[in-house]
Amino acid sequence: MKKTIALSKLKPGMKVVGIDKSWLETPFLSHHFVVRSEKDIDKLRESGVRLVTVEIDNPVPETEDSQTIPEAPERGLEELPDEDPGKERNILSLQRETSRLLVRAFQQVRINGFLPTDEIRSHVRETVDFLLHNRHAISLLSDIHENDDETYVHSANTMFMATAFAIRHQMEDAECFRWGLAALLHDVGKTRVPEHILKKPGPLDLLEWEIMHQHPIYGFQILRKNPDPEIHGLAAQVAVEHHERMNGSGYPHHLSLDAVHPVSRSLMVLDIYEALTGHRVYRSRSTPRKVIHYLMNDYSDRVSVPVILEVASMVGIFPVGTFVETEDGEILMIQKYEDGENYRGQMTVLKIFGPGKKILPRPEKRKIPHLDPTTVLRTYDYRSIGLTQEQWEYLMGGTPGIT
Repeated sequence: MKKTIALSKLKPGMKVVGIDKSWLETPFLSHHFVVRSEKDIDKLRESGVRLVTVEIDNPVPETEDSQTIPEAPERGLEELPDEDPGKERNILSLQRETSRLLVRAFQQVRINGFLPTDEIRSHVRETVDFLLHNRHAISLLSDIHENDDETYVHSANTMFMATAFAIRHQMEDAECFRWGLAALLHDVGKTRVPEHILKKPGPLDLLEWEIMHQHPIYGFQILRKNPDPEIHGLAAQVAVEHHERMNGSGYPHHLSLDAVHPVSRSLMVLDIYEALTGHRVYRSRSTPRKVIHYLMNDYSDRVSVPVILEVASMVGIFPVGTFVETEDGEILMIQKYEDGENYRGQMTVLKIFGPGKKILPRPEKRKIPHLDPTTVLRTYDYRSIGLTQEQWEYLMGGTPGIT
């Protein structure tokens, strides 16, 4: 149910679906968003907003501050379909399933020290099969802040990336499974780290860091006693090694890269990439371009450079499905690369917004030789643009009718 309320009634956690200002009169790219903090409300107030329309699950009685405002028609992109709630499984639903599984599994570890092995193995097999048949689904990973506990979504996303990485290298299905299993369980040791440390909104102090640095050892201890050979074998080894670094600055054993398992060498880069592109309680997310730049320029003495390049090639500096804002104010969606395996060379883009933040009646397709990173002001995902997942997938599919 939608309800229009005074701005003074708006609270963090509410979902805004409309504002009493023209889209062009506000600095917000979309008027559909979840209020994350009081700062978001302050931005609305500074823009002169007095009334907002919110989406609520449970209707509340009318008040003097409430009034009904007719919904404005959707502007532009009129041929996009509405979201189909009955749509078959996709990467987002699979991520949610994975997160729920990890919540149950990690809780069981906290209670009795054991994992629901059969359920975990079955789920990883389903993930491998899904990614084998949906090679580009990795572009649609959900933002970390959409879940109550970032540990679970991070582990889920790392599993997807590790599985996609193995598939990209044309490994056998059984090997892809082992990569996915190890990635899914790499942070299980955090079940022994106090919750207040895991969710601390500020920097950890020295004592807290000492405790956090024990989670690879805790993970090894938990997985080593599991009867499943692939869990007490490779998964346990990856759990204890994924924070080691080339220059010996890693933990817990200060090993060099050539002393750790090849899966650990790859997973440590995927782990960093996913963590930095996801939201955390103590910092906001970074763009893929910034993370790859950081890994290559500031972290290449600690992790494998060939793996960094492989990850950059796999996800792209601007992954397929990303929306980019250029210097002239246009917003383009990366639809396809000529080199589909490496996301390189000439690319097909859809122009969604023209100069001046003006939405187009229909997306315009064009081919460009490359995208100069220096001309890109910022990147967005489909939710920031105000599209539904169904509309995003429609644009990704290059459906006939888009000129």
